[in-house]
Amino acid sequence: MTEAMRSDSETSGEGFAEACRRETGAAWDRACGHPFTLALGDGTLPQSAMADYLVQDYAFVGTLVSMVGFAVGRAPDIGAQARLSTFLAAVTSEENTYFQRSFEALQVPEGDRTAPALRAVTRDLIAAMEDAGARGSYGEILATLLPAEWIYLSWAEAQAAKAPGAFYFQEWIDLHVNADFRAFVLWLKVETDRAAAVASAAERQAMAERFARMVRLEVDFFDMFHPR
Repeated sequence: MTEAMRSDSETSGEGFAEACRRETGAAWDRACGHPFTLALGDGTLPQSAMADYLVQDYAFVGTLVSMVGFAVGRAPDIGAQARLSTFLAAVTSEENTYFQRSFEALQVPEGDRTAPALRAVTRDLIAAMEDAGARGSYGEILATLLPAEWIYLSWAEAQAAKAPGAFYFQEWIDLHVNADFRAFVLWLKVETDRAAAVASAAERQAMAERFARMVRLEVDFFDMFHPR
């Protein structure tokens, strides 16, 4: 985010997170209304595509957990630490259980669950999260986490009224459209704004760049399982 963009954002009353979302433009819209998510909501996504998607997605869950763990350590107060820790608890419990049940139903081989062949985009997502955790500030970690979770909330809300049938479709939507997840994404937006407000110009720019990169990677990730 350039200083001119920041000035425009402040004048309009738009927060940092909303400004970052707006700046991603077509990529954001593509991610939130991707043909992959539409097919998932309709229940028409082939089982093989869903299985492949879950294998690649699960491959970076551990990296996500580690990155958020770094955020817990760098958080400015115990309230932020508690919110992030609650998110970690959900990812490592109910979400992990969903993956295991879905792998069984979709007959995913054990090797693909524990040591999958990673696609290039999956490796890029892992690298982006590893770099944010290892080198990024608290604000930069938030700016990496927020677009991913916000995109999932947005596409899941758009598909929530549908009844795709198979539990591995329905429950994946439900995990990202419930009240607790909505509240976390809202908190994450506010917390990202708070971090940006006390950050230097250079750090705000780094936050905006990490945000935009994650949006592009989410589009590329969905493209692997339902091409344009």
